[in-house]
Order: sequence, then structure tokens, then C-alpha cells
Amino acid sequence: MTSLTPAHLRHVLGGVLLLAALALVGCAKPKSTVSGKVTYKGQAVTSGDVQFIDQSKGVGASGKLDSSGNYTLEGQIEPGTYKVFVQPPTPEQLPPGQKPTKPATPFTVPTKYQSPATTTITKEVKAGKNDLPIEVPD
Repeated sequence: MTSLTPAHLRHVLGGVLLLAALALVGCAKPKSTVSGKVTYKGQAVTSGDVQFIDQSKGVGASGKLDSSGNYTLEGQIEPGTYKVFVQPPTPEQLPPGQKPTKPATPFTVPTKYQSPATTTITKEVKAGKNDLPIEVPD
């Protein structure tokens, strides 16, 4: 039996660490960015949030809708198939007795498409940049 010198031991450990690092890099999943426009009955949905969720993996992302119905998901998500739903805007928080300064924006998306449990909208997210328009069905 031969004994390892400190120099040999450093080489062996260095090789093991290098292989481990390469394995971790090789396991990194590609990421995607997602943006698009949400419409209902041909009209832009101009308030609320669009949500993408993969319930099997427990991951998702959301993005605010702008005045033109456009959205961009915050951060990056993994490629895959996502359920998509649209949530109404959060009501303005006011002190007791104070009235809103502006009228609430109408939100016409049917209730069915406001929850991950009931939505039937799905989108396939590919690696890289995705432009995914969403037409909410009737």
C-alpha cells in the first residue's frame, strides 16, 4: 500500500472539487424571460397581475399589467408548462373614513380565470426570451 503525500492529496482533492463544480454547472437549468399582452374579448386588460404557476414544481412568477395590457414577469423562470391566471388589482389601502382619490379600474376577467384551481389557460415557456400573448376566453 502506498501513502499519499500532501502534494498528491491536494491534487486528488482538487480534482474531486473540480468534478463536483462541473457537475453543478451541468445541472443548472436554463432560465427564461416572459412578457406579452393580456386581452379579454379583444380588449386589453389594463389592471391587475398575470400569474404563471407550475404547481407540480411549486414555482411561479407574476407581472403587473400596464395601461396597455402589457406584462413582464418579474425575474426569470424555468422552461416548462405553466397555468396562467389573472388577478384583480389590490384595492387601495386607506385610513378609516377616507375616500379613494380615483375611481377603481374596472376588472372584467371572468372569475374562472382568476385562480390557479379553475383556470384553463396554459402557456409553454421555452428557454430564453418568450413573447406570450394571453387571450382570456369567455
